[in-house]
Amino acid sequence: VAAWLDTKDTDSVVFVSFGSLARKLPKQIFEVGHGLEDSGRPFLWVVKEAEVAAAPEVQEWLGALEARTAGRGLVVRGWAPQLAILSHRAVGGFVTHCGWNSLLESVAHGVPVVTWPHFADQFLNERLVVDVLGVGVPVGVTAPVMVFDDENVAVARGDIVRAVSALMGEGEEADERRRKAKEYGEKAHVAMAKGGSSYENLTQLIESFRQCGGRKG
Repeated sequence: VAAWLDTKDTDSVVFVSFGSLARKLPKQIFEVGHGLEDSGRPFLWVVKEAEVAAAPEVQEWLGALEARTAGRGLVVRGWAPQLAILSHRAVGGFVTHCGWNSLLESVAHGVPVVTWPHFADQFLNERLVVDVLGVGVPVGVTAPVMVFDDENVAVARGDIVRAVSALMGEGEEADERRRKAKEYGEKAHVAMAKGGSSYENLTQLIESFRQCGGRKG
């Protein structure tokens, strides 16, 4: 993965991953793939092993997609090092399920997002990155989709093309999203560095545990 990303221009690749829980059935997988292909953007797409193993036609279809997008698209079957991918200079956008860890990692590395929440707090997380932080483009999902229950296509290929094009494209709005994402990433690194707010809060928490332990002794 890293070697492939090394060949791409800075901020040119859209990274696509939907966390460890939500599983997409073939109909939705095909729409995602066609949308990424039609967007014309370089993409790195993580597809779960369970999604491939449960439907042999998916494996064949993914191979055909890779052949059609050779050099521009990379499909990873199974696990991928998300943090390392988001921190790579070539990654300029992230299509995400809006899980809290994924959003933290994305924002901390200055990467704007396409939001595709599935259930639970993910819809609230979407509102945070889109409406409050201003670093997200919603794909347009409004209703929860429970795990292992997305037989119906929640997002069509046209939705993917629209959102990815808005995220990765040119123009004042897209530039402002990228600017804000980079700014939040810089603030996150300052907070985690020695003397930063996150560093100091964690240090104080550890010290409080030490003091409690000492008193009990």
